[in-house]
Amino acid sequence: MRTKDTLGFLKDFVSSGRSKKVSTDDVISSDDVEEGKAMAIFAYLPILCFVPFIQGKKTNRFAYEHGKQGVLLFLFEVIALLGALFWKAALFLASVAALVGIIYVIQGRKWQVPIIGGLADRLESNNGQEEE
Repeated sequence: MRTKDTLGFLKDFVSSGRSKKVSTDDVISSDDVEEGKAMAIFAYLPILCFVPFIQGKKTNRFAYEHGKQGVLLFLFEVIALLGALFWKAALFLASVAALVGIIYVIQGRKWQVPIIGGLADRLESNNGQEEE
């Protein structure tokens, strides 16, 4: 078993005893942390994430750092939501097409589903060419 490699990610979280050189730009003062907590909370709320991203850059670095993450998280959420809405709409349209198809079958009529019907015709013509 390779537990050493499997748990290798843990060394990022555990101090190795050697200290990293930290630049003064990476250090955020405790005053900034205390003052920026309220604004930093907005970073993780949809739409409000832009408040610490825009205002924090000028006023509070702690809030700004969280604001950057919040904006990216918000964009990810929007993309996921749009993707989910697309698939829900596609499933709804497919269900409606199936229901209409069943109604036409019961009536004994032929019906071609928009877009899909043309693709089905091509499938049949390719199948017919293979038999010759």
